[in-house]
Amino acid sequence: MHHIFIEEKSIDLINGIVLINCDRNSSDLENDTFNHLVNSVRVKVGEKVLCSVNSEISSFDYICKVENITKDVIELSVEEKSVANELSAEINLYQGITKFDKFEFIIEKSVELGVKSITPFFSEYCVVKFDDNKAVKKIERFNKISKSAAEQSKRHMIPKVNEPINFNEMINKISDNNDTTYNLLFYENAEGIIKTRDILKKIVNKSKDSNVVINVIIGPEGGFSYKEIELAKNSNVSILSLGDRILRTETASLTAMSIIMYELQ
Repeated sequence: MHHIFIEEKSIDLINGIVLINCDRNSSDLENDTFNHLVNSVRVKVGEKVLCSVNSEISSFDYICKVENITKDVIELSVEEKSVANELSAEINLYQGITKFDKFEFIIEKSVELGVKSITPFFSEYCVVKFDDNKAVKKIERFNKISKSAAEQSKRHMIPKVNEPINFNEMINKISDNNDTTYNLLFYENAEGIIKTRDILKKIVNKSKDSNVVINVIIGPEGGFSYKEIELAKNSNVSILSLGDRILRTETASLTAMSIIMYELQ
């Protein structure tokens, strides 16, 4: 079954129809969805399509059937409503900027694993620099990769890739004493995995009756400096281990996400 994202204005639940338009007055999402169905997957009348409303308000997906296709509109009928399949906690990935092929891989896989947002950050040992003239196009590309991964993995929402920030800005953003927010920085020199297990158990128990937010922080290829680790320790951030091995940054991101996803399901 094909999976697409639609906007709230595209669905009419009273009459049980979804209209996807393709014209200059339509949004980028609507035009992209139309072109994806018509030109990429070549959807046919009678086929089933899973429609997710790209909104944090809606918590449902809709199984629809294609009723009609013209040169500028696709009409679908709503056949079934289902509860969206998302994790019981909000996970935000803060990823030290890596080489762009690695960063694209991290986006794709972390979206599949359930992340809600991805924020690149600069730190002292980053080996990659963002060219300001190309930053906008890079972020646009990153968000397209996120959308594609969300469609493939049948996510209910499209995780957003934010503009890059520096390490201090990130720490200021997440250093909240809220008892339902957990800031987890994974570091190769942190104490053993037992502390990681204990904190994850605490998070899982809390998520059963509260809306938990988990901020996962992974360093770039060069890792973190001593000064950055000390700042994080003093800013309500737990410094955790992923085990005895030294992992590449892309491996560390996906290992952390996989462990958290497993515990929350």
